[in-house]
Amino acid sequence: MRTRLVSVITVAAALATLACEGRTSGFLTTGPTTGARVRLINALTPSQTLDFVVDGQIASSGVAFGAASSYVSVSLASHQLAARAATTGTTLVDFTRDLTAEGAFSLVPAPGLAQSGALFLTDDPTPVSGQARLRIVHVAALPGAVSVYVTAPTAEISSATPAVPSLSFGTASGYVQVAPGTYRVRVTRAGSPSDVVVDLGTLTVGAGSVRTLLVTDAPGGGLPTSLSVVSDAG
Repeated sequence: MRTRLVSVITVAAALATLACEGRTSGFLTTGPTTGARVRLINALTPSQTLDFVVDGQIASSGVAFGAASSYVSVSLASHQLAARAATTGTTLVDFTRDLTAEGAFSLVPAPGLAQSGALFLTDDPTPVSGQARLRIVHVAALPGAVSVYVTAPTAEISSATPAVPSLSFGTASGYVQVAPGTYRVRVTRAGSPSDVVVDLGTLTVGAGSVRTLLVTDAPGGGLPTSLSVVSDAG
């Protein structure tokens, strides 16, 4: 029997309700849990909204491009994870993942990724007292490797040190720790601070906040490169 999502409501009652309605649906848990937690981050440019399907059940529906679903609690076992076009129901990414250790994870489907068509990332949403944490996920096919600058809002980047010096397509940086405040985030071609491919403008982060910065192609594909902010915690 395939492993099903763990629910905070009675499983038997939930299944009975679903059977009466003639549909299936996942059971979301948004708070900290034991076991594993997994979410969908939508970087799939051809599809504006996605449904996140776990073990054949819709765990989260209508996840917008550049946004993330809530975390879904799952048991420590093998699970089928899929991204489905919300408007047509077409499965766009579908693979099985063994989740045998506790933790938080993100499924990030995007064009141009080999084999499964998605990144599967280990998240670390643990807040740090008095600090903020930022991570970059690079799934924009056009710019190639990039550098990421996190500076004061009016700072020039010609002589600044990048927070992430070089990040290849299809990879994620580690979490970078910064003081709470307002920053300007700019992404350039790697090693070329004058060649800015996307400028987020100002980003304000508070103490204890954790954010994922998602670098993608434009909705629908191609240019301009897009930069979205996803909340991991705080």
